[in-house]
Amino acid sequence: MICLSIIGHLTMDEILVGGRRYESMGGVVCYAGLAARALGARVRIFSKIGRDFPESYLRILKAAGIDVSHVEADTPRTTRFQLDYSGDERIVRVSSRASDLDLNPEHHIESDAVYLGPVAWELDLESVKQFSEVFEKVALDPQGLMRVPDEVGLIRLKQVDLTLPNLWILRISREEAETLSGRISLDQILKRLKAFNAKITILTLGKLGSLIACGSKTFKVPSYETRVEDPTGAGDVFGGAFIVELLESHDMKWAAAMGSAMASISVEKPSFYALLSAGVLDEARRRAEEIYELIEEL
Repeated sequence: MICLSIIGHLTMDEILVGGRRYESMGGVVCYAGLAARALGARVRIFSKIGRDFPESYLRILKAAGIDVSHVEADTPRTTRFQLDYSGDERIVRVSSRASDLDLNPEHHIESDAVYLGPVAWELDLESVKQFSEVFEKVALDPQGLMRVPDEVGLIRLKQVDLTLPNLWILRISREEAETLSGRISLDQILKRLKAFNAKITILTLGKLGSLIACGSKTFKVPSYETRVEDPTGAGDVFGGAFIVELLESHDMKWAAAMGSAMASISVEKPSFYALLSAGVLDEARRRAEEIYELIEEL
């Protein structure tokens, strides 16, 4: 059984989408963890939360089979975001933040792969470099390295140098990629991202699917057409599912198809709850088979 360790803050998200407002657990560790667990992986999450974090959410993660023994509640406040989808672009604000993560990669973690998913600068670039030097298979979602809050907590993105030693996977959204590369064509964006030297680069594009580059090959992966109830965490789900399926099958196209399929399932209900649905694995495989046949090599 594949063992995946995921590192980053569990969050509390206030989500405004489709005229509805609700609060939910979030973060890469939540969405990617539940997706990876639904695909049969052993999942351990390393996180810090505040003492205000609802115990009911930890029970949900435990009931799903996720190891939360490395989640520490050592500060008064959990990392909290407000996610507003009511306009043309998502607006993100941060209202509180848990403490930094201070993991030593040489002593804390034993797993087949490590997924670094900072959301609020709880890891810095030096920490990420240390992980990529110690572990053979390190995947990175850089969103939390790129975020800068203004005086009212509104999140803006900054450029960072993601050239890291031995990075296995870089999973990045279009918004983040454009910040790093400029608002240019997707081909040019991907070319610039490849300069960071990750073995695999995944550029997720929402409804437009994703582009995946590995060596000299680039694949265009379609999204699965469905009704979007809440897009929160879809990229995180893609990343978690892709990692597990790539380790299991050693087939990048199949891993991409499963990542796309799981992401499509995750957006069909508010928050993370679609990932807990009965039959989610069978449905993901059914959708992945359709997606697989549509993947194009560019």
